[in-house]
Amino acid sequence: MFRYSIALGGVTLALLAVVVLLWAGVGPATGTGLAAAVSLAAVAAVLVVMLAIRSRTAESELRRYREMEFLFGAIFEHSPVCMNLKDPTGRYLMANRAYCEWYDQPRSEVIGKSSQSIVSQSTRNSGEIERVEAEVAETGRPATLEIEAERLGRRHNRVLVKFPALDDRGVVIGLGTIAIDVTEAREAEAALSAERERAAHLEAILRGAIMAMPAAFAIFDREDKLVICNREFAQFNPTFRNDPDLAVGLSFSQIVSEIVECGLVSGLDPQEADRFIDERLRIHLDATGTPHEELLGERTCLTYETRVPQGGIILLRQDVTDQRLLERQHQEAEDLLRNLFDNFGHGIMIRDRETRLVRANKAALEQIGLNAEQIVGRTTKEMFELLGAEDRTGDVTAQEIAMMEKRERKDSLISRAGPDGKLAHLQISRFPIVDRNDTVQGLGVLRYDVTELIESQRALESAKDDLEKKVFERTEELRVNERRFRILAHASADWFWECDQDLRFTYLSENFPTPQGLAISKLTGTRLPDYRALFGEDEEAARTMREAFERREQVRDYEIAGTSEGMPGHYRLNAIPLWESGKFEGYVGAVTDISELHEARQSLIESERLASLGSMVAGIAHEINTPIGICVTAGSTVSSSASGLMTALESGNLKKSEFEASLARIVEGMRLVDTNLERAAKLISSFKSIAVDQTSEEERTFNLLGYLQDIMDSLSPQLRREGVGVSISGPDDLVLRSYPGAIAQILTNLVMNSIIHGFPARDRGKISVKVARLGTFLELTYADDGEGMAEETVKRIFDPFFTTKRGQGGSGLGMHILFNLVTQILKGTVRCESAPDEGVEVVIRFPMVEPEG
Repeated sequence: MFRYSIALGGVTLALLAVVVLLWAGVGPATGTGLAAAVSLAAVAAVLVVMLAIRSRTAESELRRYREMEFLFGAIFEHSPVCMNLKDPTGRYLMANRAYCEWYDQPRSEVIGKSSQSIVSQSTRNSGEIERVEAEVAETGRPATLEIEAERLGRRHNRVLVKFPALDDRGVVIGLGTIAIDVTEAREAEAALSAERERAAHLEAILRGAIMAMPAAFAIFDREDKLVICNREFAQFNPTFRNDPDLAVGLSFSQIVSEIVECGLVSGLDPQEADRFIDERLRIHLDATGTPHEELLGERTCLTYETRVPQGGIILLRQDVTDQRLLERQHQEAEDLLRNLFDNFGHGIMIRDRETRLVRANKAALEQIGLNAEQIVGRTTKEMFELLGAEDRTGDVTAQEIAMMEKRERKDSLISRAGPDGKLAHLQISRFPIVDRNDTVQGLGVLRYDVTELIESQRALESAKDDLEKKVFERTEELRVNERRFRILAHASADWFWECDQDLRFTYLSENFPTPQGLAISKLTGTRLPDYRALFGEDEEAARTMREAFERREQVRDYEIAGTSEGMPGHYRLNAIPLWESGKFEGYVGAVTDISELHEARQSLIESERLASLGSMVAGIAHEINTPIGICVTAGSTVSSSASGLMTALESGNLKKSEFEASLARIVEGMRLVDTNLERAAKLISSFKSIAVDQTSEEERTFNLLGYLQDIMDSLSPQLRREGVGVSISGPDDLVLRSYPGAIAQILTNLVMNSIIHGFPARDRGKISVKVARLGTFLELTYADDGEGMAEETVKRIFDPFFTTKRGQGGSGLGMHILFNLVTQILKGTVRCESAPDEGVEVVIRFPMVEPEG
């Protein structure tokens, strides 16, 4: 139609152009008019063409608009989304099928009606809808609103999109609505949110479980990167030992390389380390789920690696160090028990609940003479039949089953011929074997071969009668011997005694010495220390004896100085401790009256001292003879020279040279006289001092080192004759108050012992005397380099009358006198050490008393 209108307009325009041209032809200005006419005609033609083209374009646009209108209409109508269009008054202009079906209304009942009549019946938010529609109409901008609506008894969530309908001028001429049902979407979102929460909760639980696992746990993804691990796994890697999250993202190869680098896999050189990493990576990627052991540092780990179907690898590593240790200990205990079982000296059998033999040790097999293959699996009754032995119990199998049911233990003694045909006696002990659950699992049988014991018992019983007879005979003999002993004890010069563990007298011979006339019956029950006190011993002697008894030592040749029956005397005590099974039961001893022996000994000691002094006198006399002889000779020479000088002087023939010569001889002679007289005076002075000290026991103050030198000077004749050199060392200013006579006698005896016993076959020797102060004590060490002594000689060196030169000038009292002087006079101790060819060393230690003032 547009096309026809345009054609008509073109014709009209052409006619107008012709009219114009005609008018121009009759007009005065024909040429100008014609040109104008032609121009207008051209314009008209152009306009006609443009109108024709415009007509075609408009037609095409109209057709496209119609197609779009049809398309949009179809979409609007058939869309599953509810859509409608209302006028400004709120009445429906358009509503698609979905909208009508939602409200269950025909289209005719919707078009032209207000929305309140349709929506308010099912929608809870109608007021909110009206507010939003008013806002859209006012602002001209779309708005969205979610509402709740009910349809067919079900609640729905709907999203309403409100948009304005505008004309060409932008004026709102209506309101469009798109209603989308999002009920399923909201339900899906709620379900998804719940599922996400549940997944997060499960993930937290799973992560907590992984972190709390006592074993190492790790998960690797498809690319073999660590996804998660716990601290037990992380502890093997220094990089992330304290934080497992730091390990996330590391590859398994990196983790293994770090384990090797930090030294947890020891003893690998670089090439071996590379091979170890490759092999470990291969096992990891195989992920067969088979456990394999790894030694990481000092820990043994059992590792499981499993590939999951979704991809990735789960690693579980369990520290089995303690388990392996327990297994080794269990194995060692099992080996020990097996060795004990197999090598036990008596037979052991283990039977099951049906009395079938499970195991027997070597001794049991030897006792029955069969091997394990022959008897294992057989019941007790079957074994009796195999051995040809008679079952005297009736039914041994039933009996043993009843024992297990009642949990009874039975012992029996059987006597049968053994494999060698000889009669054997066996002690059989049967008992139920109960496990840790208190369930009987079988029967244990112990077979003790008591053949030797029984034969020994029989032999013992046989010998018992003989023994009783011998005991009776021995008892009679002891009774006779006891009677004989009592007679001998009463007749003996020695006195015998016995005391209990409390040192109380339980037996005393009739002639036992009693102090102050006390009856023997009164002494029985008296304690030994109290008895000794009646003798009036000094405190030092009492202390020595008390300590010996307290230490339960043997007392040998202990001498007592006391009074018995009002008479002073000396007694020698010997006592032996009695022990029974390690328990002290008392003492038994004897007392000997040595009063006469003591007097004889004192006489010998005095004789020894005087003999020593006499020897010293002889030596000093010989020593003084030389300087006195020199003095006599020198005096004769001086007298002769003086007489000649007087004669020459009286005659008047004295020459100067003769005078000078005579005077020189006189001066030299007098010098020799003075020197030798001084020497003799010194010897006499030393001898006098030593001789006085040796014959007296007085205490005085003296310089110890100077006094020792005086002693050596008095002994110098003997020392020079034997070629013995002497050295004395110690503090020069050591002054003390003591008994010089005792010290002189001690040193003289030591020197004479060295000369007689130490240097008998030597041309020369050396003696050294050293003095040292040790706190409140003085220590005097005497040593020589002589022949020395054997160990047995050293043990008896201080015994009286003991000498190795009997008949050669030795009395055996020198060292005994020394011992008594040291212990009784100086209140000190003495010890002697020696060995053959190593000389002698005697160490004397005694308290030092400072001089008064």
